[in-house]
Amino acid sequence: MRPVSDGPPSADVSSVGTSDAPQYIRGVPHPLPAGERLLWEGAPATRAMATHVFHWRLVTGYFAAMLAYWAVTTEHAAGTDGYVASAVVRLAASLFVLGTVLMLARLTATTTWYAITSERVVLRIGMVFSLSINIPFRIIESAGIGRFKDGTGQVDLRIAKGSRIAYSALWPHCRVFTFNQPSPVLRGLTEPQRVAEILATAVADAAAAARDSSTRIERTSGKGRITDAVTMPHPAGV
Repeated sequence: MRPVSDGPPSADVSSVGTSDAPQYIRGVPHPLPAGERLLWEGAPATRAMATHVFHWRLVTGYFAAMLAYWAVTTEHAAGTDGYVASAVVRLAASLFVLGTVLMLARLTATTTWYAITSERVVLRIGMVFSLSINIPFRIIESAGIGRFKDGTGQVDLRIAKGSRIAYSALWPHCRVFTFNQPSPVLRGLTEPQRVAEILATAVADAAAAARDSSTRIERTSGKGRITDAVTMPHPAGV
């Protein structure tokens, strides 16, 4: 396999092919079909996954509160053998859970690769068994951009009714609790606005030959993040 770009596995990167040589999506052994171009590819950032997907801060706060509550209400006197042993057990359990959360975030980031071509969005995902999910532009109704205060964000793809991807196959690259109509999400992006603009332009270009189209990006404020709505034209026949 010859990837177009060898960017770091824990941060999204940009790749725009300009040569006539066959193009490959990282981790996919076969080249793109003739006429299809790779516009962008990248991976989620580990820190963004840990913070905004697996919520390590919330987990830490929960166990800190539980330990503080135990310290106040325990029947053991501070400094006694029973107090120390009980505190060590609770602290070890808390650290184990937190470590598991951080490990899941890292595994998700290092086993994920997103790509946008001139015809589709590709998610290569899977912590145990790797699979590639192809989402052609014709089934994408719209996309939302979620940006967090730390500058990272995500692109949420809304799939047309009648086209369904299994929630279990997508998780955690999907909106939570969207079991009936899962929405794929490109998570942990360090440049979500740029990725959304590349996607919107690609969809508009794909639709231009079929009919006049426009791409609209709107920004609304929200608690903790800014959410943009990208209206996608329908590229019939892609």
